[in-house]
Amino acid sequence: MGRYCHVCGQENVDVKEGFWHLTTHLIYDIMHFDSKFFDTLKYLLLRPGFLSKEYLRGRRASYLHPIKMYVFTSAIFFIIFFAYVVNTDELNFNTSAEKEKKGKVTINEQIQQLQDSLKKTTDIKQRKEIEDVINGLKTAASYIPNIEIEEEKDTAKHEKKNIFNFRDSMPATIREYDSLQAKLPHKEKDNWLTQTIMHRAVTINAKYKGDFERFKEDYGEKFKHSIPQMMVISLPLLALVMQLLYIRRRKQFYYVDHIIVLTHVYISIFISLLVYYGFDALKNATGLSLFGWLKTIIGIYIFLYCLLAMYKFYGQGIIKTTFKYFILLFVGSILTSLLLAAGVIFSFFQI
Repeated sequence: MGRYCHVCGQENVDVKEGFWHLTTHLIYDIMHFDSKFFDTLKYLLLRPGFLSKEYLRGRRASYLHPIKMYVFTSAIFFIIFFAYVVNTDELNFNTSAEKEKKGKVTINEQIQQLQDSLKKTTDIKQRKEIEDVINGLKTAASYIPNIEIEEEKDTAKHEKKNIFNFRDSMPATIREYDSLQAKLPHKEKDNWLTQTIMHRAVTINAKYKGDFERFKEDYGEKFKHSIPQMMVISLPLLALVMQLLYIRRRKQFYYVDHIIVLTHVYISIFISLLVYYGFDALKNATGLSLFGWLKTIIGIYIFLYCLLAMYKFYGQGIIKTTFKYFILLFVGSILTSLLLAAGVIFSFFQI
């Protein structure tokens, strides 16, 4: 009996492992993963198309599998993107006052609200804006200490009870809508699509009761978190476009090969965007123009990466490859628009 099982490949070890043996195996697995990850990352970023050609040639043991790497990098990217890049707490001087109370607030209360907002704000430009407003209010308070500020009242917002008003008289419940539809002649009844939309609109109206700000916040969150799914869907669709662009070489490059190339492109874009946003944060924090130039370089790199990967992998001339690349960009922009529209609709029915 050898060291490894001839059926499953598992190492022939004792079933009951000691603590030291378990620890050494764990360290080995981590270091082994890190080694493959950084080797793969080096070739991925510095040699566009190289890993895809290696995969096509069957040289895969030394590199991370592209699908596994895609799952890992996309997860890291979207975690950081939603946590730090997308500012869900946008600066709004009057939001807290509108939610907590109506009528008049003293200037000191307004200053306190802004100071609370300042504690939660990390962006330098926003902090500067808030500090300027606070200093202005403090100056005004020094002359008229008990001044009161009239809060804005949106009477239309307070009178509005529905988020959606597709009809002059929107039903309050789905049962009410279905009852009204049942009383209509067959030709005047809403079709299936209209009924589906009306059911959803009535449900949203009942859930939010005219609170458009809460609806907008929930809807935005639902839409943002549908973006990773849209990215996954776009990959096989763009691979189909690549299949058509290289239709004359279909015997040399299969559909799966195009998916591998685009998977490597996507991974590179995820990593490059993280670097781009990192330079953007450093520029905002330090004000150094150097980071602005580095952002520009990364942006150009992202734009050219797919072109270079296509040129390296498919081996055609640079002019023909550039022409196909711009066709891919054009069709990709159309697909992106369609997927975004689908995301808007999907979020409407999921919220």
